[in-house]
Amino acid sequence: MASQAWVADRAAAIMRKKPNCGAKELKTILEERYKAEIELRCPGSRVEIGTKEVNGQVHFERFFCCFEPCITGFLLGCRKYLSIDSTALNGKWNGHLAASNALDGHNWMYPMAFGFFDAETTDNWTWFMEQLAVCIGHVEDLAICTDACKGLENVVERVFPNCEERECFRHLMENLTKRKTGTVYGNLWPAARAFRSEIYDYHMDKVLSADPDVGDWLYKHHKILWARSKFSPKIKCDFITNNVAESWNAWIKEFKELQVDALADAIREKTAALWAKRRKIGEKLEGRNILPAIVTQLKAATRGLANMRVMKGADDTAEVTELHNSVEVYRHVVYLDQQKCTCREWQLTGKPFSHALAAISKQRNPIMDDFVDPVFSVSCFRAAYEGVIPCITDKSQWPTANKDFKLQPPVPKPRTVPRQRKNMIPSCLEKGKGKIRRQVKCPRCGGLGHRQSSQKCPLNGTKKRKRKAKNIATKARKKKTAKEIVETPTRSKVARVQLVDSPARVTRSQTRTTGTPTIAREGCSQDSPGPVTRRRLAMTEATPSQPLPPTKKKLTPKKKQN
Repeated sequence: MASQAWVADRAAAIMRKKPNCGAKELKTILEERYKAEIELRCPGSRVEIGTKEVNGQVHFERFFCCFEPCITGFLLGCRKYLSIDSTALNGKWNGHLAASNALDGHNWMYPMAFGFFDAETTDNWTWFMEQLAVCIGHVEDLAICTDACKGLENVVERVFPNCEERECFRHLMENLTKRKTGTVYGNLWPAARAFRSEIYDYHMDKVLSADPDVGDWLYKHHKILWARSKFSPKIKCDFITNNVAESWNAWIKEFKELQVDALADAIREKTAALWAKRRKIGEKLEGRNILPAIVTQLKAATRGLANMRVMKGADDTAEVTELHNSVEVYRHVVYLDQQKCTCREWQLTGKPFSHALAAISKQRNPIMDDFVDPVFSVSCFRAAYEGVIPCITDKSQWPTANKDFKLQPPVPKPRTVPRQRKNMIPSCLEKGKGKIRRQVKCPRCGGLGHRQSSQKCPLNGTKKRKRKAKNIATKARKKKTAKEIVETPTRSKVARVQLVDSPARVTRSQTRTTGTPTIAREGCSQDSPGPVTRRRLAMTEATPSQPLPPTKKKLTPKKKQN
């Protein structure tokens, strides 16, 4: 009650100072105190609000938030990999929600920072990335993955000049299929997945020999890294797509229509619940060195080592040959002390697979902790979620912001539609598990969206249904059944049939007149055998008038015993 009274008094005071002030201004005045509340409850967090002046009034323009536990957990327990992307808001404000996400040892999405701005411009992206750079500082061997967005790619290169820039290969293929079609371009996928540069060149040569212009197009529009063979082995992440950002967009989809302050608080609550859940998981893993999920992956990988032939060199070096039908296919050298293999899969992922596991299995009592990167350890996982996301009070208890101006709502943009879309329009590659689907065309009327035999076609009228030809056996069976029904006497017929020696029924009125005593069976006289039923009639017809002579039993002679 006290908080409600405070809000009412505050609203009345604002209305007295400025009679034309509405509820939107009151809401934005409460929004600017969100920063003070977060910094009070969680020191070390960074909350920034960008403003712009329009017609002498200060309006809300953009917002950035990064909690201190997320910063510490990223630096101590996560891989140095960041996924950057934004999604459109569908509330009253036509803005965008930008987010930065990392990866923990389980390959789970790790929310780092988020923010709001009115549009995906170079100025807004520069402001957002500068705030992120202040939070994490200078990080060595950092990789940043983005979509095929030229403005964001240029900003990343300017704000993080020493990081490894990556882009989503799926978006690259979408841009390519808009201009070129053909099965030969499918060789780009194995080229992007290849760990070795020799395999990458083999598949790229197929594409370039069919269309030499693809090389110039890739160099002009997609300069940054999109193939595994070009990635740095220090990142320990071999993702060629930006699916982490897609997971974030699906994670906060239900909140995108909220107001700015409610949206920020909803994301904080969901992040706090996620941190608490994973913190409990880390506590239950006490006594382990490697995450159980990684152990399961390694055990599954050891089941396919029957075609590996290992020849040991030094104590920590082995030559592993991959055989297929007793024919040598590939030969690689594994250095166990350096956690390296010439196939480069161990270096990029940080986990031994295939050739490395075949060499490790030849050792006596190997310790798997020595062959897995520390980022997949339980200690790093617990360090990533050791912090606690702050719990804050309601708006009525937030501290007062010491500013000499009043923050106005964001400047509305002209809207061409009455309601904003909530679901994005998927591309042709996202429908039906990657299959390209085209709209069908009727060959009769030329209309789209239906086929020739569809009822939607205006040239198709009402058609007479064809009668199915009846089976001959079915006809004979029905005819036989009808004949049996005719020959079988009905109850009415049986009731009219009476035996010759049987008198007629004695009614109750006749009994009173003649004085005949009533018998147990109602409707029958004492000497009457009773009414003729179907069962009695059947028994009478089946009983012969004279008994049949007894049949002689045929005797079978016994076999003689030897």
